[in-house]
Amino acid sequence: MRTLLMLPLLLVLAFAVDADAARVAPKNAGKVLPKIGGIAPGGAAAALAQALVGPGVTVSNARFTGDPAASGTFTGAAAEFSIASGVILSTGNVVDAHGPNEGDGWSTDHNRPGDNDLSQIVGAETFDAAVLEFDVVPVSNTMSIRFVFASEEYPEFVDSDFNDVLAIFVNGVNCANYNGRPVAINSINENVNQALFIPNYTGARNTEFDGFTVPLDCVAVVTPGVPNRVKIAIADTSDGIYDAAVFIAAGGMRSPGTGAVTGSNVVRVIEYYHAVFDHYFMTAIADEITKLDNGTFAGWARTGHSFNVFVLGTPGTVDECRFFSTAFGPKSSHFYTPFAGECAIVKQNPNWQFEAAVFGVILPRTDGTCDAGMRPVYRVYNRSMGGAPNHRQVTDQFLFQTMLLQGWQAEGSGPGVTACVPS
Repeated sequence: MRTLLMLPLLLVLAFAVDADAARVAPKNAGKVLPKIGGIAPGGAAAALAQALVGPGVTVSNARFTGDPAASGTFTGAAAEFSIASGVILSTGNVVDAHGPNEGDGWSTDHNRPGDNDLSQIVGAETFDAAVLEFDVVPVSNTMSIRFVFASEEYPEFVDSDFNDVLAIFVNGVNCANYNGRPVAINSINENVNQALFIPNYTGARNTEFDGFTVPLDCVAVVTPGVPNRVKIAIADTSDGIYDAAVFIAAGGMRSPGTGAVTGSNVVRVIEYYHAVFDHYFMTAIADEITKLDNGTFAGWARTGHSFNVFVLGTPGTVDECRFFSTAFGPKSSHFYTPFAGECAIVKQNPNWQFEAAVFGVILPRTDGTCDAGMRPVYRVYNRSMGGAPNHRQVTDQFLFQTMLLQGWQAEGSGPGVTACVPS
């Protein structure tokens, strides 16, 4: 039986290598005629931060991290972005934001690292990060920053792993969220948050970028009268090509902020593996993640797999029930389900203790499919191999197929889908 399974496994591995093969960036042509009034690359971090100052704020202690060609200022962009001038940060060269739109994959790979905070948001490695940080002293308990996010990933790589991302962290909390989702390729496009997106595939707007957002305001809670740390960061995801940029309005940082606080309704589930038990476990609870990582809960190690879920109570979602059992000693096990009927049945089983509803998800269609901007969660069951039941939930199709080849059983709708979560 082991020999028979080997060939399919090799085929799956071969497919995964091809699917994840590095993209090749199209060759950039020379710009014919710049259309945005002007883009000046570089500039001291202090000057860039000062350019953003509007009513009710002062700035200090600025620094920029990234390639020297990845930051600068722009003017004359009102017709393109409804933001006339300001600061631009790019994962490529800022001067390439000039129009006209001459290609669908304008790219400069600086071969620079990404940003760990951005990688946490998208759950993947980031590259070519451009980061502007500074202290802000506001006059009120809220502040806002106006910006436009743009990318060459549109439209070809929407809902893929090439999920270029922007975040604006104020005292460590990202306020660049819309309808609860962080600003990224997969969360603002023609299918998701359509009202916030402007396509530029035909080059109607005189910029190289194939798509961008309407002007958005990041609104955060702050402490007035004292320094609050701001970090504006943008990065490519999964590789360093197909540029993205953020255009931040001159004078667009103000206190009090414009509108309601733009919080997130998305959290990240982290998966762990216990080698002795041969069991998987996942959690989005910060205290549990800390204790699993520092060894308080001994024997567990991160697998590298993670995915987004919704905060409990997010409208349109259902609760994911979590159960715990020690009835299969010396091993323990957890079980998760978003299905109300299944949750009710397991609550009646004396072998399982209901712990809590731990996060929110959206149920799939009966054929296991999900709406645009969502990705399926596959659930597999180990058939009690090793003397104790264990389930694993993954969003990666390769991991799902690998577990099936190892004898695990698919559970759920269609091919084995139990939930839909934000991509």
